[in-house]
Amino acid sequence: MSHGKFKISLIAAAVSMAVVAGATVQAASLLDTFIPAAEAAQGDGAGKGAMGANRGGGAGKGQMGSGDIQRGGNKRIGEILEEDEDSDRPAWAGGQKELNPHRGEGSAGGDTQKGGDYGDLWVILRDDLGNPILDENDNVQPCVDLACSETIALTEDGELPAEYADDVIAVEFGRLNISRSPSSVLEHSLVEALSKLDGGVLGEDVTLDPSGRLTIDGSTIDSPLENLALYEALLTAPVDDEGNVTLSVTTSVEGGGNVTYSFTVPESVRLDLAASAIAAASDKTGELTVDEVVNISKFLEVDDDLAGLVGDYTYDSSVYDTVKVWILVETSPGVYETREVVVSDYVTFNPVPAIDGDTDGIDRFTQAADDSVQVLEFVHDNAIDQ
Repeated sequence: MSHGKFKISLIAAAVSMAVVAGATVQAASLLDTFIPAAEAAQGDGAGKGAMGANRGGGAGKGQMGSGDIQRGGNKRIGEILEEDEDSDRPAWAGGQKELNPHRGEGSAGGDTQKGGDYGDLWVILRDDLGNPILDENDNVQPCVDLACSETIALTEDGELPAEYADDVIAVEFGRLNISRSPSSVLEHSLVEALSKLDGGVLGEDVTLDPSGRLTIDGSTIDSPLENLALYEALLTAPVDDEGNVTLSVTTSVEGGGNVTYSFTVPESVRLDLAASAIAAASDKTGELTVDEVVNISKFLEVDDDLAGLVGDYTYDSSVYDTVKVWILVETSPGVYETREVVVSDYVTFNPVPAIDGDTDGIDRFTQAADDSVQVLEFVHDNAIDQ
């Protein structure tokens, strides 16, 4: 199963939906759009140094449920949602962490719980689902570079040898430190976000901006906390019999009583929206890495949900070849004109190191999220309303 990443082009006064590697179409109904193939393999980064261990030692990938978009199949989403497929999602997804055979009890970097010491979070060797690959002593294996071409062996007791103290790479979180906020903060942020999206239909009154952020009635959900709350909700929402996921929250209202806000999307775009949401919650000028995404998910206690979903998630940066925005271009000294440009002609995307050389998994999800960060920065600095 794979996903198409839906984007929005800004064309004059109208907002159009850009579909993965395909033509830009009007956002009338998301269920009537086609999702053509857009896959490209990256290098497998196989060569490991003397200190290292080969990637690819992780177990098989998790599977998602029904409602999946098959890249290369050119199927309509509506047709896909009608297919009767049993979910192969791992039993340990959805919060049953004790059933995950890949979770280790090793030392710092791979199993730090919410509220733990940031100083213990290193870039470590991971499999294609984002799970730590442990050594024979059940310890994590710190990497000496982001591609993890070499790893450092901890002591049998899980301690970092003193001579490698300067070689480990600390995971940078930046604005995503908000993931360590009290749960009540994110719950309030989810209420704020879903109160705006309540009852909306993706592709109609709810659209996407060029970076993939949700937009309702022309207003983009740009709050980092609201996007982080949406990220958490998207990863944990169950799939219904029609292949949809519904984000829902109930809150009390002034004067007594409760109100429930909800927003339903096809399960097949869940991870596309999640990638854009975590991007919108992060620093606009930074870069997202696999370890940052996994550890943020761990702080939110949705890391197993993420691992259970990304196994067959595919993505390619060429989705932005059809996304357009209006910017001001200097045609001569001091003279500017508005011009519609293709985002990929102006944005430099940062290749996320491949984990096992295929076109799916946590590395591709991270690529989707980081691409969204780069587009968000470009749009924030350059785009104008038309």
